[in-house]
Amino acid sequence: MVVIPLHDLLINDLSGAMGDLLNKVTSVGALNRYLRDVDVYPIRSSPSSDPVVVVASDSSSVLKKLSIATIYAVQAASLRASLKSPSSSKLTIKSLAGYYMPVPDEVVPHELIDRVIQLISKSLEVRSLFDVLDEGSIALFDGSLLSFLWGYTERRMPKGFYPRSYERINDIWYEVFSGIIKTLHEAKPLFIAKTLMRNYYVDMLLSNDVPKEYKESVNDLILINALRRFGRLPKTPYVLQPIYVERKDLPRPLNDLKLDLGAITPITVTYVAFNPASQPYQLSMPGKVGIDELVELVSEVYLYSLSGYPDPLKVTHNKCKISGAEFRLMLYKLGLSSVPTGRELLGEFL
Repeated sequence: MVVIPLHDLLINDLSGAMGDLLNKVTSVGALNRYLRDVDVYPIRSSPSSDPVVVVASDSSSVLKKLSIATIYAVQAASLRASLKSPSSSKLTIKSLAGYYMPVPDEVVPHELIDRVIQLISKSLEVRSLFDVLDEGSIALFDGSLLSFLWGYTERRMPKGFYPRSYERINDIWYEVFSGIIKTLHEAKPLFIAKTLMRNYYVDMLLSNDVPKEYKESVNDLILINALRRFGRLPKTPYVLQPIYVERKDLPRPLNDLKLDLGAITPITVTYVAFNPASQPYQLSMPGKVGIDELVELVSEVYLYSLSGYPDPLKVTHNKCKISGAEFRLMLYKLGLSSVPTGRELLGEFL
C-alpha cells in the first residue's frame, strides 16, 4: 500500500533538505552572502484616498478526448472592479468551442492539441480583458508572464482542427503577445502566479559552483521561507527585491525569436505577500519596473487583496469555470449533439 505523507511530514522533509543544502554551500559562501544582501520593501498599506480601478481576467478550458476526436470548450471572464465607484464594476464572459478530428494523412499527438487549446484560452483571456479595460489602470492576469508566452511553435495547425481560424500555431501565440503589448499601452499588467514554472531566486542566490543536484532540491518558495526563519522578512505584507530577467535568460525559443521583445524585456520578477500568514505569490511584469513604482503598484493591488489574494482574480476564476450545462450548450451550437463514432458522443463523456 502506498502511504502518502501528511503535510507536516512533507514540510519537515523540505526543511531538512533546505538545512542540508545550507550546510553544503556554506563552504563557498554563496547562499549566506546573497541572503544577507536581499532587501525587503514593505507595502505601503495605508488606504489610498483615490484608489485605482483594477481589472482582472482568467480563463478555463475543458477537453474531452474520444477514440477519434477531441472536443474542447474555452471560457474567459474579465472584471472591472472599483473601490471608488462600485456601481461602475463590470463583468464580461466569453466562450467558444471546437473540435479536432484526425485526418488520414496526419498524426498529431494529443500534447500538441493541448498546446493549441491552452493558447486559445490565453488569447480569449487577453481579448476579453479589453471589454472592461477602458477605465482600468492595473490589469491582473492569473499566471506568470512566461506562462502566457509559452507554447510558441511554427508548426502548421492540424488539418482536422475546428474552427479553422489559424494557419500556424504561432498565429495564436502572436495574438496573445500582441494583446499583452496592447495592454501595456492602456494599463499596467501584473501577472500573479500561484505555482512556479521557474526559480529565479535560486539561480540568483546560488552560484555556479553549487552542484546541480543541490539547486534541484530547493525552489524560490523554500528560499523565501528560509528568509523568514532568518528574520529577514517583516510580519506585515511585503515585496521582495525584484529580479530583472534579460532576454538572453529567457527559455527557448523566446530568447532567439526574430521578434522585437524590447517592450517586455527585461521581465521584472518578484514575490509578494499580501498577507504574511498566507503563501507569497510570484509577480512578473513586462519591462524593467523600478522599486518605487513596483511598491506603488502592489500597494494599489493590496487594497483589493486584504484576504491574502487579489479578490478580482478570485471572482474571475470562479466565473470562468465551465459548467456541464454551458459545455452542452457550446456543443449544441457546434452542431455536435452526436458524432458518428459508433458511440453516442454525449453518452460517453457527459
